[in-house]
Amino acid sequence: MSFLRQIFRLQNKPENKILQKKLRSILPFKPQNIELYKEALTHKAKNVKDEQGNKISFERLEFLGDAIIEIVVSEYLYKELPYATEGELTVMRSKIVSRKHLNELGKSFNITDLLNVKLTPRQLGNNISGNLYEALAGAIFLDKGFDGAKKFIFKTMIDPHIDLQRLNKKISSYKSHMIEWAQKNHHEFEFFAQKDVNKGRKNYFKVNFVLNNKKISHGRSSSKKKAEEIAARRAYYIIQPDKNG
Repeated sequence: MSFLRQIFRLQNKPENKILQKKLRSILPFKPQNIELYKEALTHKAKNVKDEQGNKISFERLEFLGDAIIEIVVSEYLYKELPYATEGELTVMRSKIVSRKHLNELGKSFNITDLLNVKLTPRQLGNNISGNLYEALAGAIFLDKGFDGAKKFIFKTMIDPHIDLQRLNKKISSYKSHMIEWAQKNHHEFEFFAQKDVNKGRKNYFKVNFVLNNKKISHGRSSSKKKAEEIAARRAYYIIQPDKNG
């Protein structure tokens, strides 16, 4: 008997009954190899190993699922947007497979309730729901092939949530949007960054967005990249470039 079978106890463990019931509400088919789905919901903190001594966790299936999702979404966009350029398709895909969107999908299934480890939300991290969604896609690919994974992604992600017309207007990066707008309209701009006063043990960055030698907004975060994005978002709503040209 494998370690996974010992954990879930196919006949008696309530985890297995819950898993099967939950999967029936999510998947457009009946799982064939239930062990794959258990792996997709196994956290490395559980310290489970297979018969060869390899650690079992959802992370390997997450890696596979990430690639499968990108392929399915890429094919969908290629067919639906025949006149879009490579760059436009890339931007649209990044919006659809963004970490935020994947996290929202995972949360809509309450997928973390099936994770067989007792950790606090803080210990699990902010992206656990999206990671598990990707792992589930990877498990489906191995269980049902590409067509099965594609059917799942369309059912849970594309059909109910993707509106290409609305998505095309959605801004995925305010920094990129403001840079493109400033360059197009021949404005001088700068993201001026400096280290802020330490708060505890963390280093913070303060970034000013300067347009034509005038400070428009600022952002502050422990990450310089995030501080720039905050400053750009604030500048966007102050200037409203999409309305004012």
